[in-house]
Amino acid sequence: MRSRDPKLTAVESYSDAFRDLVNDRVGWKGEPAKKLRLNSDEEWSFVCVAMDILGDASLALHNFIDFGLDGPTKYDETGEKYLRLYGLLSAAYVQQQAALKLHKLMNCTSQKPFKSRADQLQIRRLRHQLASHSLDYVDFSDRSVSAFVPVRIDLGEFNCTVTENRGDRSFSYNLRNAITEHCEFMLELLDAIYEKSYKTLFKNNKPKLAEHLAKLDELRKAKAGYFIFKSPGPGIPSIVIVPMKGSGQGT
Repeated sequence: MRSRDPKLTAVESYSDAFRDLVNDRVGWKGEPAKKLRLNSDEEWSFVCVAMDILGDASLALHNFIDFGLDGPTKYDETGEKYLRLYGLLSAAYVQQQAALKLHKLMNCTSQKPFKSRADQLQIRRLRHQLASHSLDYVDFSDRSVSAFVPVRIDLGEFNCTVTENRGDRSFSYNLRNAITEHCEFMLELLDAIYEKSYKTLFKNNKPKLAEHLAKLDELRKAKAGYFIFKSPGPGIPSIVIVPMKGSGQGT
């Protein structure tokens, strides 16, 4: 069994926890939009789709972390590298957009700052350069328009070099680092969504507030780089916190 990336696993934990929170509030009876304090049934549909996208995109990102641009195949297949590159960029982008949409639907604060932070992410910038605006990429710092394309001979594992226009400039991206940066952003965003949501949806329910506060505390330990192990044995603490290797804890 392949190892799981701790930051991306933490993103999945936040996504699952938010789904559980929504189900806890909505229950099995009607009027989910009203129970979530949404403006319409359409917004309830958006919440459902966004939650699905968060999980689906994480599966794609895990696969990329495991196999990089080259993929699990034994062949040196250039076409697969392109498919995996474009797939990675799309998966990260739609995951960011889904979380930003949830952030807005749950009426969280700091919407513009989070959107600005998203726009600065390497993987988002690379997505705009290669997978959506290859011939009309706008640099908003000076309003210049450029064209970008990957350098085929330098495309492999976790490296992606792009060239601007006809080779005016080249930039190399470490895609593994870009995914880590993406996950760190997602964790901050999902943390804000979860905290605002449980405090709003269970405002007058003290037992539920305590329950979801405890869950948030557990999530934040995972976010900080700890593995949450639930002990099955009697007389043993139900949760054992073990520092993840390479998390920087205890050093």
